[in-house]
Amino acid sequence: MSHALTSRHRRIAAAAAVDKAVLYTTISAGMVLARRYLTGRGVDQAFADQYGSPFGRTAAKVYRTEMGTEPRKAWSNVHGKWRRVNGFLPSETAVLDKAFVTYKRTAEYVAPAPVAAPAPAEVYVKATAGYAARFEGLTGDSLRALETIHGSEAPTDHIAPLLDTLADWQQHLDRFEAAVTDADEKAVEGLPEDDPRRVAWRAASTGMDAFLKAQAAVHGAYVDWSFDLTGTVEINDGPLPAAPVIADGCRIPGCDQHWHSDGLCVAQLGELPFDEGSTLPIELTSPEDEPPYIVAYAFDPVAMNMRRQMNTQADAVAFAKALRDAADAVDEAAAHLAA
Repeated sequence: MSHALTSRHRRIAAAAAVDKAVLYTTISAGMVLARRYLTGRGVDQAFADQYGSPFGRTAAKVYRTEMGTEPRKAWSNVHGKWRRVNGFLPSETAVLDKAFVTYKRTAEYVAPAPVAAPAPAEVYVKATAGYAARFEGLTGDSLRALETIHGSEAPTDHIAPLLDTLADWQQHLDRFEAAVTDADEKAVEGLPEDDPRRVAWRAASTGMDAFLKAQAAVHGAYVDWSFDLTGTVEINDGPLPAAPVIADGCRIPGCDQHWHSDGLCVAQLGELPFDEGSTLPIELTSPEDEPPYIVAYAFDPVAMNMRRQMNTQADAVAFAKALRDAADAVDEAAAHLAA
């Protein structure tokens, strides 16, 4: 006897340790519950949650009338709580079908109208709302005003998010062009001019024009600000710098004498860096008995690595600095060329 009690206690303890959700789900496996039946009939979940219990009671009445006994019991998780409910075997769905037309709520049920997907033009207009306004008033003068008030980094800090906006704008334009069809255009034909659908179509179909206008505004303002020559120039009234020193045996300043054996004097003016360690050297060259010249060259001008990709502002600033440094050196070296 004691052994039997011990085994029973063990079974009870084991059952108590089982997760309730696992236990109730296992008990109810294979049974058709009211809410699940309703959603299987195409009823929306909100309706099934609200009227599932009274529908189940109606089904239980039908079951008692036709079967002469009580329906089986199962467990259902209703609003986060496990509740004991009526359950039906798959072979007993005729009971549920009869309850569906008997219970007033389900008999009169009308499925909610499906929500139509927004037209591509409406999606585009919603996604890009306010984009064009971000570029209004953008000029070289507005960037100079920012620089005066907030410092030299303010213009580039202002431009950076506008470039991000242009990138997003381009993506939305691409999606619109990929999604729009002739049917979309025909759908708005004949609508009043002030109809929101026609307004959206007009804005979307002219989106590329607005995008290009904004893109031109950014480019024009940045170039105007970057190459502004109207600022104050300080003139040094001190003595002129000494003339560059030309080493003995050389014809130009800065020659490293490396190419003297070929009758050349060569001075590197600068170089433009590209990806993968490639560079574009710029040199002042003075051949023996010939006029000097400036050359910018690459050993393999068609190589794929002759490319500079700038992903950040820092990359762009560094590349621009390299260009300016090389340009200054070319300007100084121009004095050694023929007029």
